[in-house]
Amino acid sequence: MDKTCSCGHMKDNPLVSAKTKYGRWGWLLLSIGISPKPVEIIYQCQKCGEIVETSKDPVLLEKYRYNSDITK
Repeated sequence: MDKTCSCGHMKDNPLVSAKTKYGRWGWLLLSIGISPKPVEIIYQCQKCGEIVETSKDPVLLEKYRYNSDITK
């Protein structure tokens, strides 16, 4: 069964956004204008703020490499 937040949204719901998380080298590269591969993808509900799911899958990391929604 897929994970949901307390609102009942799954990661494929439009109210759940994918945020990218970077390591130290990633932040350094971002600061000079290079788009590094993130270390983790965090799916967070925009309504309740709960984290629905996280992923370190290399395919997903490459997919969200140029995502502008960054988290610490």
